[in-house]
Amino acid sequence: MKDFELYQQILGLVEPWRVESVALKPQEREIEVRVGFADTLWGCPQCQQRMQIHDYEERRWRHLDSCQFKTIIVSRVPKVRCPEHGSQTVAVPWAEKYTRFTRLFERLAIDVMLECSITGACSILGMSWDEADGIKQRAVKRAWPARCRR
Repeated sequence: MKDFELYQQILGLVEPWRVESVALKPQEREIEVRVGFADTLWGCPQCQQRMQIHDYEERRWRHLDSCQFKTIIVSRVPKVRCPEHGSQTVAVPWAEKYTRFTRLFERLAIDVMLECSITGACSILGMSWDEADGIKQRAVKRAWPARCRR
């Protein structure tokens, strides 16, 4: 199995998304996983109307570490121009909109923060206090609607 096939399975990517390359950066202690996609029609994130790509936005997300190496996902994310909603960046399957961390990394970070202080979690996960606080705030925001329905 090739490294990009391994990360394709680890990330659970399905068409149109695919791992294009995996690069080991030993000096930075990082693994960079570049994700691409097949050209296709994309849905507006708000109304799901299908349309052509009009632009791209290069994004980076911190993922779960691989063998003690920080794993970074890099992708050009398509943008569509919806007649009703204007320019919209399509959703990626591994992260929430506007975050710099994958869903799996954020889940791990929450688990670690539940077991120790935020400062301790930052030390274990190699992130800043502000990044940890942002993850915590997003988790509270996601849980709040469900808590209010009880």
